[in-house]
Amino acid sequence: MKTGLSSLGIAVASVLVLATVNPAHADNTSTEVIESLEAAVATQPRTPVTAAMPALSVDVDGSAGEVSAPAVDGKVLTVGLPGEDQVATTQGEMVLDVTAGTDFSTAVQDTGSGTFRALLHIDSSDAPTEYSFEVDGGELIPLEDGGVSVRDGDGNLIGLFEPAWAVDAAGVAVPTYYEVRGSTIVQHVQHTSATAFPVVADPFWIPALLVMARLTGHVATRAAQRGVSQALIKQVVQNGRKTAGNKGTSVFTQGSGKNKIRVVVDNKTGNIITVTKG
Repeated sequence: MKTGLSSLGIAVASVLVLATVNPAHADNTSTEVIESLEAAVATQPRTPVTAAMPALSVDVDGSAGEVSAPAVDGKVLTVGLPGEDQVATTQGEMVLDVTAGTDFSTAVQDTGSGTFRALLHIDSSDAPTEYSFEVDGGELIPLEDGGVSVRDGDGNLIGLFEPAWAVDAAGVAVPTYYEVRGSTIVQHVQHTSATAFPVVADPFWIPALLVMARLTGHVATRAAQRGVSQALIKQVVQNGRKTAGNKGTSVFTQGSGKNKIRVVVDNKTGNIITVTKG
């Protein structure tokens, strides 16, 4: 379960799929599982990918239980998934059974331009409520909206994990959040015996090259979903109260209560990383 940075010799990686199904987890390749994963993902907002973004793809190594994606400066981010390594298979756009544990399995969805979803399929209340992702080669910095940014040794933004989410079989949100423990991201999924299973959750990785697609892309979409216009973002940065954020960021704040707007800016690049409301 490791995440690290290494040199990437080629610009585009292809998806590696192993064709044999592990009999112990054959049920996780069923149509029902695919449908539950796709239905859960459909409840989440899409990150826009513009024509200017490079057509990069992720690389899934089922034999090692990990997924890799391009980062910055010719490097690649590799994320190990919770559970024991399995023999992965592919069905449609999903790579299934990358890892598995007690009543849960993982899948990976390549969502374009170096982004990916590392999906958790949680089958019952006997499954864990914590799923750990270790990080090597990057520093984890919690963000004000519940996401986690990853930076290299020089403080440069490598990318970020979107705020945690989880939904049950009825499409109802299940309480979930990230906790940073040193070099480990732990996703807590607070399911109970009363939860409608299966539950689907995921860390969604967005590399810096997409985060830095300016306000017209990722940040603008998220801000709009939170009811914050681009004009208001500009006003907060120009007139709001500035404070030091987590390492390498500044936070501009305006308003109070439900109308409090916070804009998080990367000090090195000047790029807006995220916008929160309330």
